[in-house]
Amino acid sequence: MKGKSQGDKSLSNARCRLTGAFTIIEIIMAIGLIALLTSVVIINVDSIFKAFDDRPLSVVLKEAVREARFQSAKTKQQAYLEFDWESSRLLVKGSNNAILNEFPTGYPPEDPLLSITLYQLTPERGNSATRRFGSARRPVPRVTFDPDRSSTPFEVELKYGMEESLHRYDPFSDTEITKDESS
Repeated sequence: MKGKSQGDKSLSNARCRLTGAFTIIEIIMAIGLIALLTSVVIINVDSIFKAFDDRPLSVVLKEAVREARFQSAKTKQQAYLEFDWESSRLLVKGSNNAILNEFPTGYPPEDPLLSITLYQLTPERGNSATRRFGSARRPVPRVTFDPDRSSTPFEVELKYGMEESLHRYDPFSDTEITKDESS
């Protein structure tokens, strides 16, 4: 009897050890489920952060200028940058007027406090050092970017409420030449 009870105990211990482990299929399914949940969370977190994107208007403008230059070089056609007040977005459009990319300003559509005005800088006489910042300009509905990555000389006036700033860009790069801020 002693032998049988010892054998029963060892068999019982072996069963306990076998039933306490996971099979390879269960492990693979658990890893797959974790990967699926992780991808869903990452996608949702990204969209949540984009919804609460609180970048300054000048940063959004610089990204839009950079994208317009890139799209004109990529498509080898002119690209245009314009502000759509109804949607409160800066739009990069192709030569066929199709929207290539859009940049939300973070302000509500048709906000009466928001104003983004594009100006073409016109040639003027005299030394550039003696000219007043933004003196020879005319408002334009959009700025043109050529496939060689150049643009018409332009500056952009950003206003929201009492805050305003003026940004002049180099016609051959997305570098901001001068920035005049006032509040």
